[in-house]
Amino acid sequence: MPSKKKKTNNYSKDDSFENLEAVQQMALNRRGKDDEINPDISLYLKAEELKGKLCGLYSEKDKKISQLNVMGSVKIDGIELKLNVGEQVDTGINDDRIT
Repeated sequence: MPSKKKKTNNYSKDDSFENLEAVQQMALNRRGKDDEINPDISLYLKAEELKGKLCGLYSEKDKKISQLNVMGSVKIDGIELKLNVGEQVDTGINDDRIT
């Protein structure tokens, strides 16, 4: 019975970056039907975006946190409507759903 060796993945950030640079070069040197250079700008830009993400330029931490304000009630024509968001609401129907 052959021995099973554990295969490790030594793929690195540098390897990925170099591969994306190669993809960009291929996108710029792409040839059209008549053998003229016809760059694929969308592929080039996608590889550029991935390189930026790889370097941490587009991290989730940089996004601004939005603030959510929840109103407990609303008055319409002098009638106060209570908003029970995320709580069980008595609809008069036997219903276990949360609204």
